[in-house]
Amino acid sequence: MNLDWGQIVTHIIGFLIAVWLVRRYAWDKLLGFIEHRRETIASSFSEIEKEKEAVAAQKKNFDQELENIEVTRRARIQEAASEAKELATGIREDARQEAVDMRQKAKQDIALELDKANVMLKERIIEAVFSVSEKILKEKLDRDKHNRLIDDFLNDLKVE
Repeated sequence: MNLDWGQIVTHIIGFLIAVWLVRRYAWDKLLGFIEHRRETIASSFSEIEKEKEAVAAQKKNFDQELENIEVTRRARIQEAASEAKELATGIREDARQEAVDMRQKAKQDIALELDKANVMLKERIIEAVFSVSEKILKEKLDRDKHNRLIDDFLNDLKVE
């Protein structure tokens, strides 16, 4: 393989001239552009970090709000359960009081009916005594008639 030294030297000289021209006329603009691009990227990264922090803070706030909502929910459930217990206790107490009242009324009704029955029994006994007395007064009694009247009286009591 043959190397053409003239062509290699021409390329080196051309490259050095290109580097010198770029350095003389475009190097500052190229470095300025690169620096500007680096600053833009750094700025973007810092904004991204700030947004990450803001998102993290907002997430923390949302988590705290969610926890507060959960605590409130539990408190309301507990409150509803205690209200239900109080209501159930009230209903049981009302039912117990109603049963006591019904028993007292039933006792009063029974006592009233018993008094009525006693009055009726007294009236019938009085009627029977008057009836027997009337019969006794109408008839002269001997021992047999007396026993017979007592038996009749007792039979009348059993029938009625």
